[in-house]
Amino acid sequence: MRKIISLLFILTATSGFAQYKITENKQHAFPKTIPAGNYSGITWLGENRYAVVNDKAKEDGFHIFEIDVDSVSGEIISAQNTGFYSSGFPNRDNEGIAYNRAANTMLISGETDNRILEYSLNGMRTLREATMPDYYKQLPNNLGLEALSFNNHTQTLWTCNESDSIVIQCFDSLYRPLQAYDYRLDPPEADKTKAQYYAHGVGTICALDDGSLLLLERELYTPKSKLGAFVKCKLYHFVPNSASKQKLAEWRTSLSLFGRNFANYEGMCLGPTLSDGSRVIILVADSQNQYAGILKDWLKSLKLEREQPGELRSLP
Repeated sequence: MRKIISLLFILTATSGFAQYKITENKQHAFPKTIPAGNYSGITWLGENRYAVVNDKAKEDGFHIFEIDVDSVSGEIISAQNTGFYSSGFPNRDNEGIAYNRAANTMLISGETDNRILEYSLNGMRTLREATMPDYYKQLPNNLGLEALSFNNHTQTLWTCNESDSIVIQCFDSLYRPLQAYDYRLDPPEADKTKAQYYAHGVGTICALDDGSLLLLERELYTPKSKLGAFVKCKLYHFVPNSASKQKLAEWRTSLSLFGRNFANYEGMCLGPTLSDGSRVIILVADSQNQYAGILKDWLKSLKLEREQPGELRSLP
């Protein structure tokens, strides 16, 4: 059993935990305004501005996207990449990005070094970084820190490794480790021994205001012929301090003779509040630099609605 350093919060409601529902919107690509990339993480900065990391960019840093959504449905209307902000250091295989509004800084997780570093909004590194538990320091190459989310209401930072024995870790506002939670993936659908490329794990995480989490389980399967490749995504609501997870949505994209909607979603964040009080979720896919001219840099939105109110209670 993992040692609990500090128990920060527990989610309560009148009859159990808060419940959510998802309305899925279409995925969109904007090749004229978003150049080919390897976009792997996204975070909302306010209004229509988002910071996005690229895990194969030459330098360590982030892009700024402007994404406009319909105020009722959350459907994405337009998107453009307005520029890249570099730290001047080499890329660390940047996978996740999160915005700390109180500090007005960015946090980026790197899979090469399994560190979470802090950056100013001009892209330069600060002197702060998260104190990583020993478990994360020993993760194998390309199976390290993938997901990252900072919730500005609870003032907590969350991360987890991508695959194998998944551990979700919570940090306080000073990026000190709090509590760790084991997470169990659903069984895979495909036979990875028949794949040329295969990935199965948690692609991204999103911390909600009530202390619970959204996690995107993703299974990517690509045979040698490429045709028949698919990505299956399952969005779960996960409540820390309990073993429960609730599936909110599931979708599948593929590559076939008749369709090319294959989308490997690796980044996810909360966006603006919609007109009915619900929240929009924005997802970004990694196209492997628009591989072979076939894949696209897809963006997708979801509408998140709370069906049952929850309460955040602090504990000593």
